[in-house]
Amino acid sequence: MDRRNFFKLMSLAGLAAVSPTVFAGRRPGAIKNPNLPPLAETYSGPLWVFLNAGGGWDPTSLCDPKGGKGPDDPEAMNRAFTFDQIEAAGNIKYPNIGTMESPTAYQDFFQKHYKRLRVINGLDMQTNGHDSGSRHCWSGRLAEGYPSLAALIAAVHGHALPMSYLSFGGFDDTQGQVARTRSGNTAALARIAYPDRANPEDENSLFHSPVANDLIRKAQEARKERLLATEQLPRVQNAISNLYASRTGSNELKKLQQYLPDELDNGPNPLRRQIQVALAAFRAGITISINLDIGGFDTHGNHDESHIPRLVQILDGLDFLWTEAEMQGIGDNFVVLCGSDFGRTPGYNDTNGKDHHSITSLMMMGKGIGGNKVIGGSDERHGAYSWDPKTLQQSESGIHIEPRHVHANLRRLARIDGHDLMKQFPIAIEKGDEMDLLA
Repeated sequence: MDRRNFFKLMSLAGLAAVSPTVFAGRRPGAIKNPNLPPLAETYSGPLWVFLNAGGGWDPTSLCDPKGGKGPDDPEAMNRAFTFDQIEAAGNIKYPNIGTMESPTAYQDFFQKHYKRLRVINGLDMQTNGHDSGSRHCWSGRLAEGYPSLAALIAAVHGHALPMSYLSFGGFDDTQGQVARTRSGNTAALARIAYPDRANPEDENSLFHSPVANDLIRKAQEARKERLLATEQLPRVQNAISNLYASRTGSNELKKLQQYLPDELDNGPNPLRRQIQVALAAFRAGITISINLDIGGFDTHGNHDESHIPRLVQILDGLDFLWTEAEMQGIGDNFVVLCGSDFGRTPGYNDTNGKDHHSITSLMMMGKGIGGNKVIGGSDERHGAYSWDPKTLQQSESGIHIEPRHVHANLRRLARIDGHDLMKQFPIAIEKGDEMDLLA
């Protein structure tokens, strides 16, 4: 399958791939893993999962709870729960609320997972705009021009893989550093995985005989080797390898098909289906980072009725991720970060909604993330406190925690902070302002 048809089939299947501008440098961290299918070079993990709550979530109704005195409290930060409904799981506070279908959803999640969960509260996004907030959250930079952290991780650890960066939405700019695959129709992956079949479900409906297919594959491999032998520049060699990966990617997508469940979850929570695809792609050895996405958080009206059920879906999705990963033998070989554009305003507007507010929270779990920890915080009206960068103790002469501090830590955790690519996209932190948020 040539490169043009590869991208064409992805488009028809509800997928989109962005061709990378290749950068020089070898692919570190690519080692064989006996727990995954035997590829020539298999990324050993972790899988990086970025869960985007699109629209601006309300952490005061989640991991930085601010209640009210009762239904008649005119200054209530939240009417869905009172101060005495705020409980704690270890060091992490949460409101003991839920939905009619899952009345104990919050309690069930936090009591089950608090030992794995790290929360950063009082995170200053420095904006209340959707595009800028989402970009700041996931790239570490407020202004345009930076790729998402997910894209950087995929570029360093697996830029030649056909689906190293899989996205269901949210901020997924790559700045041309890696191919991005956007998924809109997971059931249509079979057509990409089996482009040599007239009917993807029928293994006998081949366009070519097995002998002809084998000759095509050998000719492609031989041509790649000839081209590599005549080129000395690493940039050109990487471009040749990427072209070959695009032409042969369908073979690896067949592995994805093998790991997908017979039926994807058809329940009301879209995160479950996205997670099933993410884990299958990681186990198949073709995906390193993934954007999960769930919207509906821009609740300018009827905040409680609309917002809390979406937060419950996030908690359900995170629990589902851990459950599925353990069942499939992945254990904790993943990192998941859950964030949003910004937060919601203190109190309610005239339509019982909440508007845009620049202070928010970030939740993280997984490999290398110490749990049962809360860093930062906010006052009773959800204003950000200042912190001493060295001690992380509250200080009037300190600074706000910003996405750049978070991203500097995550780059180290992902083992990409020393890569040449980071010189193109540096994190702007002055000496003395560094924060160790993962200690």
